Amino acid sequence: MDQQPNKEQIYDAQINPLMAQIIEVCRQHQIAFVAAFSIPTAEDSDLQCTSAMLGSALLPPANFMRAWAHLRPARSAGPLMLREERADGSVTFTAIVG
Repeated sequence: MDQQPNKEQIYDAQINPLMAQIIEVCRQHQIAFVAAFSIPTAEDSDLQCTSAMLGSALLPPANFMRAWAHLRPARSAGPLMLREERADGSVTFTAIVG
């Protein structure tokens, strides 16, 4: 019997490629956004994937900034790790500390 993919696998296979396209369009046109997905697994019932483009040059609305602060509250332990996968298959990892 085949095992059904979990939500994280579905995100990786189907949503992540779409998000890469969305991120690129938003980058090209300087469109601010916030996106959040709940993708719990047996190993991590709180697993989430959040993405945002909120740089000051994008002039994000205040409610986007509040949403981001709510979704990703300041943490004192460890960096925020970002993984960016582009349509060409290249991947960039970024650690945000401080």
